[in-house]
Amino acid sequence: MGLSQRDLSTKSGVPQAQISKFENGAVDLRLSSLVALFRALGLELELVPRKSVPAVQSIVRSTALRATIDPEQFASAQIAFDHVLQGLANQDQRPKEFERLQEHIDFLRKVRIPTDQVKSFKRWAKYLERLQKNPIDSGKIATLMRRTEELRRQVEHAEALRNQSLRPRPVYSLEEEDSNA
Repeated sequence: MGLSQRDLSTKSGVPQAQISKFENGAVDLRLSSLVALFRALGLELELVPRKSVPAVQSIVRSTALRATIDPEQFASAQIAFDHVLQGLANQDQRPKEFERLQEHIDFLRKVRIPTDQVKSFKRWAKYLERLQKNPIDSGKIATLMRRTEELRRQVEHAEALRNQSLRPRPVYSLEEEDSNA
């Protein structure tokens, strides 16, 4: 999850040296330490009857498909985007892309960013942060437009694939008539 042993130690209260020993297999993990580490990572330890494991795994997989970026990251990107849009609105002539950019961010607000698109979102957000610090010209507006449309296409495509795989399928088809019917 991208945390150093020191960061995990700070969050969990488990000493960094102990975490190192856990990772290297030098000591057995105590249940209390395991629970503290899991909670620090935003995970929960649950004991499940063996017969229920497939159902729980299915739920976890379906939930993972709907995972999205951290709300704080989205809020930060939203602030940068709003700042860029405000800069565009304050220019003498408002570019035609302004409304389209606003439509794209409205779309991104309404959907959940799929796990496989988080990196794309983060690159887009970093570009917004760079734009926020510099004067905006027509070339930068065109690049922002291209990047925003690409991100939206990726998210829409992932959404369509997810919906397609979740659509119920009939057990049989009535296309061929049964002669005994």
